[in-house]
Amino acid sequence: MAGKYINILLGLLTIFLSACSDDRDSLSGQAGGDPLLTFNMTRAGGNIVSNTLVYLFDGQGSDAGKFNHKVQEVTYGPDRLSMTVAAGTWNIALVTANTNFSGGLIQPVRSAARKDLKMWETQPAGGVLPSMPELRTASIDGQQVIGGQDNSVAGTTILSRNVALVKVVIADAGGLDVNGTHKLELKDVPTTLNWEGGLFPTAKNPRVSTVPMTGTFRVKDSTSLPGHQRSDTLYFVIPAHKGNDYLNANPKDTIESHMKVSVDLACVGGSHFQKTDVVIPRVPRVNGILLVRLLVGGKLDVTADILGWEDVELNADLSQTQLYTDKASVGLSYKDTLYVNTNASDFTVNYPTGGWITSVRKIENNGVEITADVNSYVDGQPRSSYITIKANNVTKRIPVTQRPDEGTIRVNNKRLVFCPNLHENRQVEITSIGGGWKFLTADPKKARANVQSGNAGKSNVNFTRSSVAYNKTLDEGHLVYGDTLVIVKNIMTLATDTIRLVNCYIYVDNDNTISAAAPQGGATTAVTNSEDVIVYGGNRMIENFSSPQSWIHDISWDFIAQKLTFTTDRNIGNPNPEDDDEPRAGTMKFRHAACPDYEVTAGVYQDILVTIPPFHFFVVKFTWNGNDVDIAVEFAGNDLAGNGNNNSLYDKKAVGWSLQRDVSYKGQVLLQWGGDATGGQGETAFFNAPILEGDVNSPRKIKLDVYATWYTSGRAPDKMTFTMYAYKGGTMNHVGTNFVNVGGELLYNEAHTVMITTTRGVGSYATGGYTRVATITYDRVKHSAKVQIWAAKI
Repeated sequence: MAGKYINILLGLLTIFLSACSDDRDSLSGQAGGDPLLTFNMTRAGGNIVSNTLVYLFDGQGSDAGKFNHKVQEVTYGPDRLSMTVAAGTWNIALVTANTNFSGGLIQPVRSAARKDLKMWETQPAGGVLPSMPELRTASIDGQQVIGGQDNSVAGTTILSRNVALVKVVIADAGGLDVNGTHKLELKDVPTTLNWEGGLFPTAKNPRVSTVPMTGTFRVKDSTSLPGHQRSDTLYFVIPAHKGNDYLNANPKDTIESHMKVSVDLACVGGSHFQKTDVVIPRVPRVNGILLVRLLVGGKLDVTADILGWEDVELNADLSQTQLYTDKASVGLSYKDTLYVNTNASDFTVNYPTGGWITSVRKIENNGVEITADVNSYVDGQPRSSYITIKANNVTKRIPVTQRPDEGTIRVNNKRLVFCPNLHENRQVEITSIGGGWKFLTADPKKARANVQSGNAGKSNVNFTRSSVAYNKTLDEGHLVYGDTLVIVKNIMTLATDTIRLVNCYIYVDNDNTISAAAPQGGATTAVTNSEDVIVYGGNRMIENFSSPQSWIHDISWDFIAQKLTFTTDRNIGNPNPEDDDEPRAGTMKFRHAACPDYEVTAGVYQDILVTIPPFHFFVVKFTWNGNDVDIAVEFAGNDLAGNGNNNSLYDKKAVGWSLQRDVSYKGQVLLQWGGDATGGQGETAFFNAPILEGDVNSPRKIKLDVYATWYTSGRAPDKMTFTMYAYKGGTMNHVGTNFVNVGGELLYNEAHTVMITTTRGVGSYATGGYTRVATITYDRVKHSAKVQIWAAKI
């Protein structure tokens, strides 16, 4: 028999470790002949034993200190652990707690020293940092297990808490509102332990949380000291550094990182006492209590003491009254029971009145039934109170925490995906144990449920997809399409579960048509970065792009920027050369990644027109060889977005001979005619573009029609020269019948020889009396224009 006695000093627990050959050949180190190890854990309690995990690290050689494996096959008894371990030298790590903690434990990897491997890291939840379990650790280094012979090793180790308990109390105050809300934040709290039990990465530089721990004080007036007040105590469990000399009265291997407190205390009269980031003068110690006292006067004073943290299992008075409870604290949602064991003839129970504990009563077999109010519980905010049990002169105070009874509400499908026409309806099964359920989300606009609540047991709920006529300038479409969470709550046990509603929608602007960039100059391809497509649902991803037209290719989607990128080729090489560089249309198909059978076919339009660089002033000019010419220039067809009416402030007001000389808008001349040129000296019109900058009463793209005619009889049909100029900056001077830019930059000029086939007809200039020469479409956002020539070009 190989034995090792391990005395648990601080935790009041004792472990006896034995390694037995079990009459098997264990020299090979294989599982079939491994010695049996048994840990006899006295006074540990059932939870401590059943939650203990065993990890083996190599104890010698080049891999000493590196993780080898976790012992998987552990037999748990009421006061012992049994397992088989291969022969060899091991560094054994025990980890346990009085609650199930394994879900938060970070498993070691065989790649680094124990001090470099994280064992525990407290994660924020709901915007605050929660307390961690009362984690206990112990290390048994250099344990030899030799097969085929007896071994006997004696030693001492400690299965002690690897945490500290922080207690914070307002020890003395005055002027606080006893009915007000008094908030505390505990900041710069250590979060992470390594597999040696020390703070990670080092004791001198521990990892601390940017998210605070929070609590709310209850303040009461002192009955013995008028004018003084005191609060209840807030409790926090945090990781603490188990250094190499933590058993010493004055250990050296400790941390130097101080925590801070911030308070927001309600005062009588409605004001607040607020202090931020006040340093706690002492640092926490492993397996100890850091008692923080707040003294609130004209300022905030903070004192701190380190106290011992003992496992006290009973209270007794001088008459030897003993009072036990089956658990040191109660966690409940609606109702729970604890049991009392006492040698007194009877005991009484009490609780604070007016709070959320609504009933505490004695039941048979020395039970105490505690009932809590569930209607006032705020989801995600567990709350604490207490009850007191008294037998003779012994009083025991039991903390009571109200929190959800997890696992009592669940849905069989946590993600419901909807698509237009394909998946308009989805069903989910809700299972509620111990009580009925209801939806907490008041109005999930993405989809509507046929019922809002149900009874205990299983309920089938049907969701129907919501849909509105989409307009990206309105909020309604953004509210209806996309993702949202629906929270379902067990109204008795307070537990919640969530359903994600994914209302997929793909919107393509411009009547489902994507504008494609046209290659400019001598380029043969152009890349389009389009924002015409908006995707909702899931990660807003579209995929599986295809196009039947070969001139549309290299399609991709940036779901973060919501930008569609593709390449188009130049429209050249047509059977009829006159069709080269003309507008053309194609299509593109893509699917929603969250709903792959939802496919959209969008039009692609490539408009090959003359593009003028961004400008300030635009001039159209006609020149010819003798005789009299008249022109007419007007804004036409500029519908206001959304109402279908022309902008009558400047639309259909033509300038030219026998028409208007100029058109004013917003107190300035917007369009001006240069005057009647009767002998070939040039007849012009000037468009003052900056007036429309940022004009919310005008459409983004404004059309300007240009007409010309021969006034001299018998001259038609004949040719004229139509020239366009665009200027950036400077001023426009009226010289004769022309406009001249002074001080600016000529960005663009283009001339066409066009055939003018009409004579006079000023009264019907727009319906055949004049020859329609061109339409200029000005983009007042891009400050650029496109020109479409209508007259026959020579």
